[in-house]
Parts: sequence; C-alpha cells; structure tokens
Amino acid sequence: MLFDISRQPNPNLSDHYEDSGWVISTDQGWNHYSHGGTQCLHKGLQGNSCTIAVSEGGWTLETSDLRTFPIWTDQIQERITNCVPLDRRIHQFNKISYEQGLNTEYSEPQWYTELERSIRLLDRTEAMDTMCQWLVLRAEQLPDMPIRCAFTGGVDSAVIMSALKYAKRDFTMVNEIAHTKRPNHEYMWGQKKAAGGTFWGYDQLADAGEPHIQATGFWGDEWMQRNPYYVHLYLQQWDRDITQEYDKAGKSYMLGFFNEGYRDKIADLVPEPNPRKSMMQRMTNDFQMWHMDQCLTWTPFCDRETLEISLRLDPDAVIDQCVNAGFSRAMIRRLGNEKMLDVLNVNKNNRIPK
Repeated sequence: MLFDISRQPNPNLSDHYEDSGWVISTDQGWNHYSHGGTQCLHKGLQGNSCTIAVSEGGWTLETSDLRTFPIWTDQIQERITNCVPLDRRIHQFNKISYEQGLNTEYSEPQWYTELERSIRLLDRTEAMDTMCQWLVLRAEQLPDMPIRCAFTGGVDSAVIMSALKYAKRDFTMVNEIAHTKRPNHEYMWGQKKAAGGTFWGYDQLADAGEPHIQATGFWGDEWMQRNPYYVHLYLQQWDRDITQEYDKAGKSYMLGFFNEGYRDKIADLVPEPNPRKSMMQRMTNDFQMWHMDQCLTWTPFCDRETLEISLRLDPDAVIDQCVNAGFSRAMIRRLGNEKMLDVLNVNKNNRIPK
C-alpha cells in the first residue's frame, strides 16, 4: 500500500495514475473505480486501508480510523507519500486533502479522547472474553483469499494463528523472510535507514508476488502491553515501577528483551507531566506494517478494540503481560490452542537474559 502523490511520477514505484495535474505512483494491487465523478484508488483490508480520491485538481486521502502507516510531505507541501521520508511527518488523526494547497486538520476521535482520560478498569475475564471474541470475528470477516502465517516462535503470531484456527479459517505456514524482494519491496526497504528504522517490519514480509493475506502479530508488543517503555508510562497511574517488577520476577520470558533494549532507556527517562497522554501519542504514531503489492497484511492488534481493552487492564495483569506474556498466553488457551504454548520460544525474540 505504497503511494507517492506529486506533480511528477516516482520512477521507483511500479504503477502510475495521472489526473488533474497530479501523478499518483503506487505499488501493485490497487483497485481503480469512479464514484460520482470522483476517481478513486483503493487498497487494503478492514482496519488497514487507504483510499485516494481525485477530482477537479484536488485530492483527498482517506484511511481507517487508526492509520497504519506514516505520511510525509515536502517543504513546499506539493508531495505526500508513505514510502519516502520527506521534510515533515504528519501525525495520526490528521485529515489530509489538497485544494489550492495542502490541508491537514487534526481531528481526534471522541473514543480516543475518552480513553486518554479514563482509568476505569475492566474485569480481567471480561477483557479476555472481549479480546478473543473480537479477534475471531475479525478472522471470520477476512476475504476469501489464501491466508499465510509466518510462525516465528513468538507469542503474537501464536495468538493470531489460534484465532484463525478457532474461526475455522484455513492457513499455511511460510518462511517469515522473503530472501528475494520484488522491486517495490526492495525500494521501500532501501529507505529504512533514512526513515529512522520505520520500515523494519518489511524484512519479515514473506512474499508479495501473488494475491494472498499474510496474517501477522505486528503491534503485539506495543498495543498489547508488552512494550516495557509504554508499560512504564502506563503504570505511573498506580505508582508502580516496571523495572522493579522485572527484578522481583527474576528469570522470565521478556527479561532478555527488557535488559537489552529498555532497562537503561527507562532509567534515563525524564518524568512525563502526563504519562498516559504521552504513551497513547507514541502508541498511535508507532507505524509498523501495511500492504505490499499483491500481499495484504492482516494486522488485527492495530485496532481501536485492542487499545480500548489493553489500556483498561489492571496493573497486575499488565505487569504479568509485560514480564511473562501472561494475558497473551491465556488468550491462546481460551481459543483452544493450548498445545501452541509448548512450541513458543523460551525467551522473547530468543534474547537470553544477561
């Protein structure tokens, strides 16, 4: 789901559509249609989609409620893209259009504002039931396409596969890495360093050459209360310290991951005046995976429902999730796939605690 809207084509992308003085360069797999005289390009799945509507010299960019990809514009604001880091990044919840100039209007959804202010906690059983029911529903709603899943030994892909199995959706296991990337894939991957690592997930895309859905566990750490930095901010509401919790727990599933990437980072943090607000802004602007050519990526953890559940878990449940992936393991059991727990990695990302 790559696009570059400009006055000139981006020669590094494969497909180009011209209208009203604009050239929209994209990867493969977009659908073109007309709606009331407006020409539209669309690509995606429910919860992870994009529509570009062009008419009378202007255009509008429409995305899912929670946009899954970054957007940049250039200094003169005559170019918009999600695959090339330009001068300014446009944050989540901005409505974007062009009519005699670029328009960006920040419009925060009411549910997000309420969640930011809310500390009403969910009963743990209720949270578990709701999350599992929602994941299964999303699996049932997937279009009739081949589904592939790259099992990495991680808990997130195990949850996704358990939901697919419960929903009676057939899927096949694939290698998580495409060793030979197609041209659009290679172009985007080449922008990773300039984009500050934003495109890291595209080294885990299995294949983009034929129409299919790749089911993924992306956003599982960040939106399922297993990112230690975000959890550190979350727990400040209850004056709990995630570093102390890791130290009390001793050897655990997430300890190596925490020690390697977060222990020192958290120790050096300056206190936030509004930690929940800061946490949610970082979470919703943490972009990871969208679609590539003929491959549609199913990323159900990046959804409003996930936030509304995970950000209302009680602090003990969050600590157990961040340290042991306890909530995610319980989801796998609830979805009737307990045998999957036996093949999970002992340590998150195989990082042995030091």
